[in-house]
Amino acid sequence: MVAAPWPIEERDLSELDLDLQNVRIPGGELDESAIANYLVEAADLLELIQDILRDGYLDNELPVVVVERGRYVVLEANRRAAALKAILKPALLGKSALKVERLLERYPQAEPLSRVRVMVAPSRAAAQPLLARLHTRNPKKAWLREQQAVFYHAQLSANVSVNDLKLLYPSEAKSIVGFIRMGEMRELIRGIRYDDHELGEFVQESRLKMTAFEYAYDLPKVQQALGLSFNKDGLLASKRLSAGQRRGLQYLLGRFKARTLNTRSAELQRAKPEHETFAKELARIVAGNNDDAADILLSESSPAANTSDGRQRGAEVTGGERLEAPTTAGRPDPSTSGAVGQAAAGKPGKPDRTEPASPSPRGPNRGDTRSRLDMEGFEYKGSSSGLRRRFEELKRLDLRDFPNAAYDLLRTVLECSIKDHFVTARQNRLAGRNLAFCVTELAKAYQSDARMTALINTINRRGALPAAQFAGTTSALNVGNHEPDAFASSADVHEAWDRIKPILIEIVGK
Repeated sequence: MVAAPWPIEERDLSELDLDLQNVRIPGGELDESAIANYLVEAADLLELIQDILRDGYLDNELPVVVVERGRYVVLEANRRAAALKAILKPALLGKSALKVERLLERYPQAEPLSRVRVMVAPSRAAAQPLLARLHTRNPKKAWLREQQAVFYHAQLSANVSVNDLKLLYPSEAKSIVGFIRMGEMRELIRGIRYDDHELGEFVQESRLKMTAFEYAYDLPKVQQALGLSFNKDGLLASKRLSAGQRRGLQYLLGRFKARTLNTRSAELQRAKPEHETFAKELARIVAGNNDDAADILLSESSPAANTSDGRQRGAEVTGGERLEAPTTAGRPDPSTSGAVGQAAAGKPGKPDRTEPASPSPRGPNRGDTRSRLDMEGFEYKGSSSGLRRRFEELKRLDLRDFPNAAYDLLRTVLECSIKDHFVTARQNRLAGRNLAFCVTELAKAYQSDARMTALINTINRRGALPAAQFAGTTSALNVGNHEPDAFASSADVHEAWDRIKPILIEIVGK
């Protein structure tokens, strides 16, 4: 018997709610704006908005909705629904609203839609086979393997078993156990309390590709070393982790984050002798009797877990956006994206700051991962007690916990150092002048000094710049000081200090 067709209705966009349970959406207490902003980063929402404005909205494939608590929840086409809502109300996208407004100016002929046709499913359960057919086998917009794993794994319950899923989705029956295994590992590693906050963000923000991690956890010897086992349905025998198992998983994940382990690594190829050595090493880490490997975890795979003064680090405060290069109007340039401190890596314009680790397993931490600024070679030699105190505070600030305080203080010491220099060396007071004026005057004073001119030009650059270059400019320091939404990371502070330090050595450090 053929089921009755689902009704098609025309509904106002304000009646539609984005689906919090959609596999594209991370868990947590989110509102519609948070979901839409997530889709900007994870699902190219701005690109879709541009397509709709340029080519028009096609409703040959209708959004599928279900009525819940009197609202129409979008089960299929959350991305399209979010795009239409953002076109109608750009403010929905927060920091990306300006980009939408510019697209609207670029395509003035486009008329924002306020009503769309939708197909109303009788229930979520009834819609599941349709969603699976659309996204696990449709080549137009197929879900990633990880998304498929989340889809199937999320359906498991006291009333739905793996065998039930095989019967419900017969075309995927052979793959479902692998999806469940991935869903189990994804859930396991997202539930770990990480010693290194940056490693936790790497996992939680899906910068870790589960399809790559699968190469490791699918290996029997790796499972044995970690003390993990799956049953015939792909379910973990236990999700309770010992301290050693947690340590081993963090080491393994840290290697992926540091890019010292990948799908092509000999350590993950069963036939290679390196695999046997790696499995034994991992087992020793889990057992807690391999200090060298623990040091590799702290200094190479997750360098921010170890401070320059030997203390074990706590959580690093890195939330929010890295500072972005402003346009000539002083606002972030929509054409450039700063690196996101928690952000989704791998997308154009968002450079991944993680670099391959040094071949030496116990080499020193890179400069941009230290908990404090590198003050070696600089000592304040001026006579201002207030400025001396500021430098002492800057030297002692832990950048993991107070990156914005340090960034703001960098701006202060740069401006005050220039003023101190002009008073003591040039008998010229710049009292009451702002940072831009002070830097301009410094450039004039050193215009015959090629080295200082080059250093000053580095911090005085304008226009659209990559995030790493922008962080050390006076414009970035001003953005961090004046813009409510700007948020510096510890990497920004290190970048800025690297550019400011040689100038300070010259003007107040001799």
